[in-house]
Amino acid sequence: MFRIAFRSEPTHWASGLRRSRSQKRRLQILWRRCSHLMFEITDIQRDYITEILNISMGSAAAVLSEMVGEEVGLSVPEVAFLPRRVAADQFDLNNSAKMSGVTQSVSGAINGDALLMFPEEKTLTIVRILLGDTVPVESLTEMEQEAMCEIGNIILNAIVSSVANLLQKEIVSSLPRFISGTGSEIYAINTGCEDDLVMFLKVGFGLESQSINGHVTLMLNVPSLREFIAHLDEKINAL
Repeated sequence: MFRIAFRSEPTHWASGLRRSRSQKRRLQILWRRCSHLMFEITDIQRDYITEILNISMGSAAAVLSEMVGEEVGLSVPEVAFLPRRVAADQFDLNNSAKMSGVTQSVSGAINGDALLMFPEEKTLTIVRILLGDTVPVESLTEMEQEAMCEIGNIILNAIVSSVANLLQKEIVSSLPRFISGTGSEIYAINTGCEDDLVMFLKVGFGLESQSINGHVTLMLNVPSLREFIAHLDEKINAL
């Protein structure tokens, strides 16, 4: 089912984020301004997407666990479809510091970009976990981008592969590229594409000693989004 939904305020994917009263007011205004652009999926569609993504995250977690030498947990507890400007505002409102992460272009059955983002101050923690505490702090800046690209490549490829399996078509990913900036910078707001819909995923990255929340975004064009939902409905109807 592909339909436009009108909402007056954010759905559950925005829950649990600490905001000041002014921040909440700003988000509500932005949400109403973009309400005509919102794309709603049913609970069944959301559950199915979450299930297939969590399966792919299990495979990615196994690879990362072998790299780190301890168990890594990855999960996708929340999925939403929303305009770029709303996704960007989530970061700008809730993270005063910049975000850092990895982006890859995807082409083939779907066309767009995949992004994995973490709060910038958390990237150092993730890199130290991967490389070990024996690595000097002064050396981390030189290795941070490479390590983050490796993490992003594993996680994003797992997600893109799950989408390719759903569509039963080939999707090609570019080499990972490190990015950092504010939400508006990362989501290319003010470039004429801020109303484009994106699939916004919350990703839990957990180890025994750390628990870090990140976000994955699939920025797809409308034909790709329609095809994704159409194949999703076919799979659900076949159950």
